[in-house]
Amino acid sequence: MGMLNWLKARLSGDQTSELILKKGEEELHGLNLKEALDAHEAWNTRLKSILAGTSTESIQVSEIAQDCNCHLGKWIYGSGKKSHSSYEEYAILRKTHAEFHLCAGEILMEHQAGNHDVAENLLKSKFRNLSNRIQLDLVRLFTKA
Repeated sequence: MGMLNWLKARLSGDQTSELILKKGEEELHGLNLKEALDAHEAWNTRLKSILAGTSTESIQVSEIAQDCNCHLGKWIYGSGKKSHSSYEEYAILRKTHAEFHLCAGEILMEHQAGNHDVAENLLKSKFRNLSNRIQLDLVRLFTKA
């Protein structure tokens, strides 16, 4: 499914649609859209594993809560800022991405404090919503640029 059709499907509530990009659609000034989408989707799996106690990762709240360390964050505050900061879609993506990482940090903090139900509920609701919004915001920026 192409980018615009995927975006329309997501906006209509279809979470099962797979994004298939045409040649030339996947890169935007050094950011590969598919890789960025996949990397942020992987956070859900990583956090689930941490909450389930099956992860061998050692992640600090202070690391996960910073939005400038991941590949997308480096792009947002680097070449993306230089080339796209004039777009409203860029500002929206930057804000959503920051909220996403703060929420991930909150989930980890609640888990470490023994508030497992709170962490699980955040993962299933607020975090999932922010993850979906990042995907949509990225595609909106790509289609605008």
